[in-house]
Amino acid sequence: MKLIIPIFVSMMILFSCRPEAQTSARRIVYDAGDQQVISHAVNKKSATMSILYGNAAAYNAALAGNGTHQPGAQYTLVTWQYHENPLFYGSNINGELLSVEKLAVKPGKTDYQVESGKVLPVNGVLLDTEKRKNYILGYRPSIMP
Repeated sequence: MKLIIPIFVSMMILFSCRPEAQTSARRIVYDAGDQQVISHAVNKKSATMSILYGNAAAYNAALAGNGTHQPGAQYTLVTWQYHENPLFYGSNINGELLSVEKLAVKPGKTDYQVESGKVLPVNGVLLDTEKRKNYILGYRPSIMP
């Protein structure tokens, strides 16, 4: 019995002092400048997260919710691959930057461009430019209490 306690304490010390697991995942932060967050989305199947940013005109149009977008409204949809947060159990954080899409509403037209990365499919379907514009403009704003 006297031998069991020192062995137990030795085992606890030996196995409790392991180095932290290293991860190859990198966290990329996107600077949206003067734009503010309009909405966000998480796709668990593809392990991605997206944030829709917009200037004041875009934010107000999203809050109005009537589907009209005023000239001067600028939107940015940023999509990341997410991974487990190493600091908090059960949570995820953004990782690799997958795409940055920009949309600018002008009189009579809407300009769309992919600034970096490549566009991901929506529900398994790769959308054409017009459908992609409608998809981005269709985001509903996240309302925080």
